[in-house]
Amino acid sequence: MMRAVGCGLLAATVLLVACGRAAGPEDVALEYGRAIYASDAETAWRLISEADRQVKDKPTFRRQQQALQGLARDAVRQLAGYITATPVTTTITGDRATVTLRFRLPDANAPTVRALMLDWDEKRLAELSAGAHERIAARLGDLHARAELPAIEGDETIELVREHGRWHVFLNWAGGVHVAFTASVDPALPLDVSVSPSSVVLAPGERVRVTVRAKNTDVREVTTRVRHRIEPDAEAHHLALLQCPLLLPARLAPGGTEEYESEYLLLAEVPAGVRAFTVTYRFPAVSARRP
Repeated sequence: MMRAVGCGLLAATVLLVACGRAAGPEDVALEYGRAIYASDAETAWRLISEADRQVKDKPTFRRQQQALQGLARDAVRQLAGYITATPVTTTITGDRATVTLRFRLPDANAPTVRALMLDWDEKRLAELSAGAHERIAARLGDLHARAELPAIEGDETIELVREHGRWHVFLNWAGGVHVAFTASVDPALPLDVSVSPSSVVLAPGERVRVTVRAKNTDVREVTTRVRHRIEPDAEAHHLALLQCPLLLPARLAPGGTEEYESEYLLLAEVPAGVRAFTVTYRFPAVSARRP
């Protein structure tokens, strides 16, 4: 993720706008970093190059972002506003730019923050009063003002391209890794299974959320333990599984439908020669209870 300049990139951005000039590549990189941190798909999409947007459409990109709601969404966006980025190097060649920024961003998983945010449990957060929401926002602001907000630091190198006189983030989706998602259901199981998205293109460091929808078409309760396989096996470790509720046995009531969400991360160090992965969700016959 990302950070800010000594004098403050936000102030610099305001000045640039006031002077009627387009933001520089460092400013755009910072804004993009904040948008990704906050799962702000609308802002991030606006900053992505036209060349990339010809490869991946907006609905697909939106599905890749974490869909936060309510207080969780507001808190993450508040924390994103505290991200700073100090330029390390900037190289501009014609309409291409490479920017390395030293980002400092709030650690949303630090114990102090997790305790304040009720372990990021959206259901519990939604039950809080408006006053409690205000107190949490004020507490986050106070931690930031006192420089007591836990943070993570690291360098990020971002490619940009100038289009129509403005800088945009270039993710090179055309040269990205294609990941296909499919399901294999044992013929003995009365299940209708779909996977969304069926495929996606990822740049190194990008995530994707996958929804598996299973419908029991029988009058029996069905139990199965879903497995997933990433191929090719030799490179599977470069596509990290971050979240998968299907590790537990799945039980579907007669005629019932269940949805399971997984999240994958294409590691930044994936070799350039890796061009595609196939992820297969396997539904083996484990047991079926008769009425």
